[in-house]
Amino acid sequence: MYESNVDKIVVMGEDPEKLAFKFKDKKVIIVYPRNKRPTAEALLHKNFVRVFSDYTHYPEMESLEIIKDTLLYLLNSSYITSRDRVLVLFSKQGEEHRLFFDLSMLKLPTLMDNLSDRLDKRIVERMVKLCINIVKKGREGSPAGALFIVGDTRNVKRYLLQKIANPMEGIEPERRDVMRDENLDTIREFAIMDGATIVDDKGIVVSCGSYVKNLEIDEWLLDGKGGRHLAAQSITRFTKAIGFVVSSEGVIRIYRDGKLIYELKNF
Repeated sequence: MYESNVDKIVVMGEDPEKLAFKFKDKKVIIVYPRNKRPTAEALLHKNFVRVFSDYTHYPEMESLEIIKDTLLYLLNSSYITSRDRVLVLFSKQGEEHRLFFDLSMLKLPTLMDNLSDRLDKRIVERMVKLCINIVKKGREGSPAGALFIVGDTRNVKRYLLQKIANPMEGIEPERRDVMRDENLDTIREFAIMDGATIVDDKGIVVSCGSYVKNLEIDEWLLDGKGGRHLAAQSITRFTKAIGFVVSSEGVIRIYRDGKLIYELKNF
């Protein structure tokens, strides 16, 4: 009964295409589970938008955490907006469930809202995309982590130690620009090395392999899950930079003012 009043339809589940084809004449976002790929028919359908997740299970009606994570991801990736009325359909063990969300009533905070005074929306979207790219591809098929420190570069530099030769030095800015798709693979490969990748507020990579001084315990932070998160907390507490952390477990966390403000899992 909601179909005529919704702006977007999101389908999830063990066979999301089966649900999607019930709405051939509407814009449908298909969220594919891990190891599930589109059929040729779905690829050719002009009304279908395809999103790939790492979910291996789907929500119980008693716990809608996966639904919330999905909506936040779609919201922060601009697939949906904070004004949309969204119908979410998911199937599990042969049962079909429908949930309706008026996002204007929920007032979900977006990452762009939280960072609009620090970074351009396009830079935020691109950094999230780059982090997801690292989660998906890793290092030669194995999980990989990374730390990006974005913005307020002048102050950030005061707390860095460049222990290895900066691979970005001498490279023209357009080849270090995160906004250019052709640069993402190169930036990803350098970002998964030890240390942090520093990006200015225009999206230009300034350096890779940088080490961050922990301003609270006066030590230099190296690599590893704990080190990345501690570095992001520390540098964002004492500067206006934003920290984007990819853990080796595939979780993306974003820090501002020394605090965790966003976490993305299973995408």
